[in-house]
This record gives sequence, structure tokens and C-alpha cells, in this order.
Amino acid sequence: MVTAAQTDIVQHEMDEQPQPRESHHRTPKKGPNGDEGMVALSYVLSGMIFYGGLGWLGARYLHHGWMLPAGLLVGLGASMYLIIKRYGKSDVNMNSRGVDQ
Repeated sequence: MVTAAQTDIVQHEMDEQPQPRESHHRTPKKGPNGDEGMVALSYVLSGMIFYGGLGWLGARYLHHGWMLPAGLLVGLGASMYLIIKRYGKSDVNMNSRGVDQ
């Protein structure tokens, strides 16, 4: 049999437990300790390295020197698209809910 004192103890312990926060997978962190700058930098670097590498391979094996700069520019453009897609929508959504930034 459960007594009222035991119920009060359990309720008190449950109140002190930190509640799990809702996880929003696509919402980037905000604030001074957020990692949005590092994520954006990694998008730029990885896009330029990947597409620049493809351009370098094309330039090396097909003997077209313009493929390396074209690959770098395509990688930069693709990374800018991903950055705008990820961070551009979150600002619009937050402003539509009336949240100040």
C-alpha cells in the first residue's frame, strides 16, 4: 500500500528532475555559444574541396584547365545554397512567430 508521504516524496523528486527539451532537428542553435558559424564554414570548405577535387580530376585527365576553377565556384555556390536553405528559413519562421532576435 502506498502512503501519502511516499507519494509526496515521489512527486517532489519528479518536480526536481530536469524536463527534456524538445528537439528540433533542423533548427540551428542561436546565441553566443551556438555552432552556426562552424557549420557554415564546414559547408563552404567541404563544398569547395569536393567539387574542386572533381574539377581537379577533370582538369588532370581531360586536360581542360578551366575545370578546377569551375569546380571551386560550383562548390562555393552549392555551399551557399545549403547555408541559405538551412539558416534563411529559421529566421523567417522565428519572425513569423513574433520572437525577437
